[in-house]
Formats: sequence, C-alpha cells, structure tokens
Amino acid sequence: MPNLNFDGHNTLYATHGLHSYAAKCPPQLVKYGLQYYSKPGETVLDPMAGSGTTLVESLIMGRSALGFDIDPLARLIARVKCRPIDDDVIAKAYAEVRERTEQDLKRLGSVITPSAVRHRATPPDFPNRDYWFGPDVTDALSLLSFHIGETQMSQACRDFLWVAFSSLILAKNSVANARDIIHSRHHFYQHPQPPDVLLKFDARIKAMRKQLLEFRELCSRYPDAGAQVRAGDVRHLRIGDETIDLIFTSPPYATALDYPRAHFLAVAWMQEALGVTLDDYKSRASQYIGSERGALPREIEIDDRLDQLDLTKVVINRLAKRSVRHATLTHRYFVDMYEALNEMRRVLRDRRHAIIVVCPSHIRKLEVPTHEVFAEMGDAVGLALKRQYQRTINERLRLLPYMKEAFGKRMSTEYVLIFQKTA
Repeated sequence: MPNLNFDGHNTLYATHGLHSYAAKCPPQLVKYGLQYYSKPGETVLDPMAGSGTTLVESLIMGRSALGFDIDPLARLIARVKCRPIDDDVIAKAYAEVRERTEQDLKRLGSVITPSAVRHRATPPDFPNRDYWFGPDVTDALSLLSFHIGETQMSQACRDFLWVAFSSLILAKNSVANARDIIHSRHHFYQHPQPPDVLLKFDARIKAMRKQLLEFRELCSRYPDAGAQVRAGDVRHLRIGDETIDLIFTSPPYATALDYPRAHFLAVAWMQEALGVTLDDYKSRASQYIGSERGALPREIEIDDRLDQLDLTKVVINRLAKRSVRHATLTHRYFVDMYEALNEMRRVLRDRRHAIIVVCPSHIRKLEVPTHEVFAEMGDAVGLALKRQYQRTINERLRLLPYMKEAFGKRMSTEYVLIFQKTA
C-alpha cells in the first residue's frame, strides 16, 4: 500500500499556492494518480476542478488537462494557475496599475478631489459592505479594481491581477474585517490599524510572479501540454463519449461547504470581471453539489436511481431518524453524485480509471460512510472499484473550523477510490 499522507511535504510549490481555497487536494496525491494511471500526452479530466490542482499537476507531468467547475471565481483561479505568462508583461501591467492607483489615492486625500477620481473611487453597492470593509480599505480596493479593469493589457495579464486582487480578500490575513474568510462562515474582526491594501498587493504580486516562474520552469519539459478550464456541471458534461484517459477529482462533501457564501466578499468587487452579478452568484448556491440551500420536500421519497442501492438507502434512513432535513440534503447529494459518476463513466475510455478522493462525514453526529456509498454507486453505473487506499488528513493543513460538540468526532481519514470503467 502506498504512503499517501505526504507529511512534511511542500504543497504550495509552482502555482498551487497562488490563491487560498478551501478543501484543496494535496498536489502530491494528484501526482501519484497521474504517474500510475496515465501517460504523457494523454487527456486528464477534473470535472469538479475547484482551484485547479489536478490541472496544474497534469501540465507539469505532460498531460493535457480539462477542468469544469460551476463556480466562476474557481474557474478564474484555475485558469490563471494553469497559464504561463511572460514575467516582463506582468511587471509592466502591474507597475502601471500600481502607479495609477497610488496617484488616485493621493488625490483622494487632497483638499480638492477631482470628480473623476471620486468616480473611480466609488465602490460597488452590496449588503453590509461598510461592516466588512473599513473606509480606507474601501477606497483602495475601489481604485485598484477600477485600474485593473481599465488599464490596457492582455486578458491573461488582467486575469492574473484579478486573482491577486481576490487573494487580498480571501485570505487568512484579509484586508476585510473578517477571519475565516476562505471558509463558509465568516467571523468579524476589527483590524487594530487599517490594512495597507497597496502594500499587501505588492507582496502578493511579488509572490505570485515567483510562483508562476517556478511553474513555467516545471512545465518546460512538456511544452505541448495544455489546459482548458470551462464553465460546466459534472452532472451534465459537455464533452463526447469515451474521450478521457483519466479522471482525478475530489468532490465537495455533503453540507460541509458553501462556496458562494465563502467567496462573496471577493465576488462583490469582481462582478464585471467574472460576468455575474452578486445576486445571481448567491442565487446559484442551491445548484452546487453538497449545498444546504434550496427548497426541500417535507418527506423523503427515495429517488429511482438510488432505489437498488441498499447501503445508500440505509444511510439515508438512519439520518432521517435524527433529522429529516439533513437526510433530505444527503439524499439530494447522493442523487447528484450518482449522476456525476454516471457522467464520468460515459466520458472515460474503455478500461480507463477515475480516481475520487473523498472523506466520510459526520452529519448530526452520525457517521456517513461516503466512500462506501460511492463504491456502491460506481458498481451500479459501470465503474468497478479496483483499489481503495486510506490516507490521514494532516490536522495542520486543515482550513475549516470545526465544532466538535455540534457535529461529533471529526473525521481524520480520507479515502482514495480508484475505479475502472467496465466493458
């Protein structure tokens, strides 16, 4: 059995540390899957790509990569992490945006502020904006976002600067008045002194440029490998049958994360760049797999797709005795993942593999053996479980806060499920 714990390993090399993102898969685990279940030149799919860990590793190892995600901010981050850009081009665009923003901040603090500067410093209107962002931070973010959007540069470079901008907000040490901001439950935090937005922007750009240079160097052995990041839903993939050589993905957990709630403080400033209004972004939360949002039936009626899955029904019925709502949410999650596994089988070439990394859950203090449910589902759709490995989740690398009294014992074991498409 391989050791897949990777204790002490650097998980932030290349562009893996470009932007904070909750529940990221360790890149070494992806590397293991690519090394043993694919070859250079083949096509690797992550249908729930998140911030792009699978895609980055695929490029480094000479595989063509294709990623889908329902979240526009995730897609932007993944696209930037996978796209080599000439450092001189970044330096020129950054210097111009930085200078224009700094000059406007000086004019904004003068006795007479030009009307054009006041216009550029007008922040977006969204609920509780002044609660989450102090006035100095609001001014700086307004001007910085304006100049990122309006300064002439390539789209690839503009995307890079937008990811740097987002990382100022969605960070452990955010410029917002918040802690745990990369999680789905923010906590208010009043900074002793207003954060220096431009100073933090300088630091982020410097770090990101260094990371991108390392990524370019690691990819240099395979210059023909490429990656695509598309808007899409794993339950309805817009790709042809039997076109994928390997799938590697780590699905969301049931009721564990609400990405629109986790990301909204950055999305609020980036609505035009992401092509979505904040209201629309929030309204889509119920479409995410594992979401707690959306209308639910008052009673559970087992879906026909799950009716022949004995273990799956047992888990749902046990949950129903403790909470009908949580049982209904879990039922919806299992239906969604059944559809996801069915789509994975459709797009995989014959006898090729789908590697799924999943952790069991504790819902209402009841252990939910998600890995066993997935194995049962895989068998039903034509994905045979060939291997199953356990790995210990490093407590130091956990990002999510946890309330043991409310949820019960925290799960510490993750499962690597290796499915093979049957004939």
